[in-house]
Amino acid sequence: MAPERSTSLPRRGVALAAALALVLAPAAVGQGLTIDTLLTRMMAEPNPQQYTMTADFTSRLTFNMATGRVGASAAGVFSESRPAVGEQRRRKATITRLDLPLLLRPFSGAIRGFIVDLIETEHRPSETVPAHDVFIAEERPGGKFLVGGVRQDIVTEVMIKYRQTGGLREPAARRAIAQWLWSPTQRPTIARGGPGPYALTAVVDEWGLAHQLDLFYDWGNLGTKVVFVQAGGRTFWKEVVVETSSEITGMGRVDGTMHLVLTNHCVNCAPR
Repeated sequence: MAPERSTSLPRRGVALAAALALVLAPAAVGQGLTIDTLLTRMMAEPNPQQYTMTADFTSRLTFNMATGRVGASAAGVFSESRPAVGEQRRRKATITRLDLPLLLRPFSGAIRGFIVDLIETEHRPSETVPAHDVFIAEERPGGKFLVGGVRQDIVTEVMIKYRQTGGLREPAARRAIAQWLWSPTQRPTIARGGPGPYALTAVVDEWGLAHQLDLFYDWGNLGTKVVFVQAGGRTFWKEVVVETSSEITGMGRVDGTMHLVLTNHCVNCAPR
């Protein structure tokens, strides 16, 4: 007689099903704040009215070179504006002082452009979140929440592999699977290539402002941390730390960290 074929799920599939049953229960965190409400606030455009804000900035960069770590600094004037209600927000950085070590001076033009691009380009969760199944991992003091996410194609792949196809179109089921995959014990197993990150972590306040955003790629992690300040009844950058991996003309691929500090915020003031 032929041996009976087992129809049970693999151990990892059983663990996934158990995680699904456990995680599906909580739908809200804190005082009724759901992930859907938080997502809506994260996607909303801050400071939607017309305005112009100017500030001074100082920036310190650390480049990780083959020969070791090299530092550079810059200072200048920063402006952020919305010319009219509904128009896209604009940012502009003008460097008035650039201090480079001898090793980097031949690349001063490229580094100047690199710094400006880092300051003017805002990395927001709304650029990354739509491609992920996201969830609230925990509530933190001060009205902040730890949000996690796993790329949607990875969640779909795992659900199909472990016979959880009944929940493929159910947001709650997908978020439960994503939360299980995102956990520190499982995260190394879901690393995938591609232009976008395979997972993310964000610290978001109850109004949807991202104070920290970490993106996980198969080759490493990139992170952004932001401290905000109130000026003219609006919220603006005060301090930003950005981990970056970018191409710099003449230098090739460079990994580094930028620490940006903005002061003397002034809303709707005369141009400097």
